[in-house]
Amino acid sequence: MEISVEIYRATAPGINIRRPRTAATCDPPVRKRQHAVPAAELKELRAFLLTAFRSALGLLVAAALVCVAAPAAHASALWIADGEQVDEYLPSQLKSSGTPTPVTVSDSDQAVGVCFDKSGNLWVTNFNEQILEFTAKALKKLPTAPSPAVTITSSTFSDIYGCAFDKHGNLWAADENVGVYEVSASQLKTSGSITPAVIITDTTQSPAPCYVAFDKSGNLWTDDRTNGRLFEFTASQLMSTGDKTPTVILGGDGSLSDPGQIGFDRHGNLWVTSYSDDTVVEFSKSQLGASNNDAPAITISSSTLSGPWGLAFRGGDLWVMNQNNDDAEEFLPSQIKQSGSPAPSVILTDAASGSNELGFGPAHGK
Repeated sequence: MEISVEIYRATAPGINIRRPRTAATCDPPVRKRQHAVPAAELKELRAFLLTAFRSALGLLVAAALVCVAAPAAHASALWIADGEQVDEYLPSQLKSSGTPTPVTVSDSDQAVGVCFDKSGNLWVTNFNEQILEFTAKALKKLPTAPSPAVTITSSTFSDIYGCAFDKHGNLWAADENVGVYEVSASQLKTSGSITPAVIITDTTQSPAPCYVAFDKSGNLWTDDRTNGRLFEFTASQLMSTGDKTPTVILGGDGSLSDPGQIGFDRHGNLWVTSYSDDTVVEFSKSQLGASNNDAPAITISSSTLSGPWGLAFRGGDLWVMNQNNDDAEEFLPSQIKQSGSPAPSVILTDAASGSNELGFGPAHGK
């Protein structure tokens, strides 16, 4: 008799390695059974052992997949659109202060915004009024300069800045002269000139948005640089083009001056840089439910902040980009629990120049 044993090994999601192994002449010597087990009991025992084996194997496979698919919170690299190009700082370069040399995506000419889709592809907005895609596969070859896989233009694009993806895979961008617009997932598949799938304007408030961010409910938040406010458009308002009234307006107390990049921490609080005030502020989750003129719940006014513009979270750590100092600074969760002037735990000097957005994504450079 020939027995075929199949070994399954759990690896990255979507990959199932199946390796057959054949063993011949494995038959044991035939012996006379003195105490035969009743056929019904033997069948029941076999069924029990098979069920137990399958359950144990399923648990092992699930555990292996979780270990592969869930990277540590601090495994992400810092990606910066510095107004000229996109730079990547590897996780190892973020551990201590210094002047590390980044890996550069050189074909991201005049880059101003960065965001990653669910597949780890990098999308860049630039001052040439373009949206560029650099695939995860191409980024793995860094420092060899990748070429854009997709280049999108539009006559609607006028002064494009930051970008972010919604949960459906659509890319949203802020345009200081237009409003915010959506480039649908289907439009992102190929290069060409498009008409945005959705365009949201607000002629009543006349905002000048630079950045966008989504909360956990799928509502879009954007900044109003000219008037120092933050706006929310609900998920339902994003379904169609039109002149829309923001559902929530924050910051009317004058606590924001030239607001820059916005982002949510892991608790659902909304953070934004205030460029002219040299501060970074938080509006707590409880403040986001309705329009109000309340002051921010937390104001960070470290002496090292000078023209803060970009921000992003890495786990619970807050990273801020200073335009005037051309540096990136990290503040630990314990340092931003309340208002104050904490000293950054890490400062990366010569990290950027010009208008910029920063974000965290997969580490690809070497």
